[in-house]
Amino acid sequence: MIKGKVIRGNQIGRTIGFPTANLLVTPKEPSLTTGVYGVKVLYKGSRYNGIMNVGVRPTINKEDLQIHYEVHIFNFHETIYGEEIKVNDCFFVREERPFDSINQLVLQIKKDIKFVRSRFLLQSEC
Repeated sequence: MIKGKVIRGNQIGRTIGFPTANLLVTPKEPSLTTGVYGVKVLYKGSRYNGIMNVGVRPTINKEDLQIHYEVHIFNFHETIYGEEIKVNDCFFVREERPFDSINQLVLQIKKDIKFVRSRFLLQSEC
């Protein structure tokens, strides 16, 4: 499980239809492989399903090699900047990879979300 404070990002996820909670993670470098994960998010005593990308976001920013932790929480519409959330990585979906366009990235995110939602339907706990 990782925990982090939700910080303001570049708002790119929101503009492509997948708002994310960008995390300032503590401890600073958890031992997660870069890639996409199905996750459970704990926020103020409630649990939510979601999907998390851990990596350098090669399609969005080819120059910034800092590892980012971005969580898209399913069916969640609150503003939580400055709040702390806990994220349990339940299963690995795929490795992070660059896409030739934002449209290709969006299509892959939709596939990833569909996969994660169906997996949580089959296995609700992690």
